Amino acid sequence: MNLIVANDDGIEEPGIWALARELLPLGSVAVYAPTRNFSGAGMSITLRRELRLNRAEVPPGIVPECDAFTLDAPPASLAAIGSAHAFGGQGDALVAGINPGWNLCEAPFRVSGTAGAAQVAVERGLLGVAVSAEEVAAGHQYAAIATATRRLVQAIDAAFDPLPAVLLNVNVPETFGPDTAVRLTRPSRDPTFSEFGLRECGADEHGISLRVKLGDYFGRQPLPGDEMHALAEGSVSIAVTGRHPRDVWMYEPWMAIVQAFRA
Repeated sequence: MNLIVANDDGIEEPGIWALARELLPLGSVAVYAPTRNFSGAGMSITLRRELRLNRAEVPPGIVPECDAFTLDAPPASLAAIGSAHAFGGQGDALVAGINPGWNLCEAPFRVSGTAGAAQVAVERGLLGVAVSAEEVAAGHQYAAIATATRRLVQAIDAAFDPLPAVLLNVNVPETFGPDTAVRLTRPSRDPTFSEFGLRECGADEHGISLRVKLGDYFGRQPLPGDEMHALAEGSVSIAVTGRHPRDVWMYEPWMAIVQAFRA
């Protein structure tokens, strides 16, 4: 397999290198990541037509050493460039992450740069996998999550030829280990903007200071079968969607495939 690895947190974040290291046994790996943090960029892109990819230093311990590039642009742009540039445009899948913080809901790529990068792959006919962990625990989980991601991609490769152009949105609970349950889920409803809150904190002659509140994933009772319900019960949530986020695949072979996501 030819695998592209991307993220939205920047080329120096350890999660992307944990994925690159673990995915190398599956084939060839190329890394494309922003020079800085672009969290929340969704599928936004740079409108510049003249760009320069800079080679990035690969950390020790990644053998064989993979190609790695960085650019000051949103992750969706890096994903598009990577899918066209890596392996002469013959990539099979793009894996984005590991993101410190969950990315949930019907269209996670509207806000999440991690999911946005993976959705770009889907739009271009590749398999897209977005991997996110609970923010506080993420750094301690990277090795186990990267291993589980390798097993998941391996299981998809064993079940499909060619790989399907679908988005797998993986969210890992705070506690993750060999006994953690894995559920194939439906995307939850997105409260980010529908429950957006605003309160004035102070005004002066130059402007107004504001405090804002985004909608809370867990502000309502989770529904059985959706992402938030799985995470609330300490399970890994994996939602599989087609090119349209409402095309939810909750049938075989996916119910069996997702069980490969094990530490």
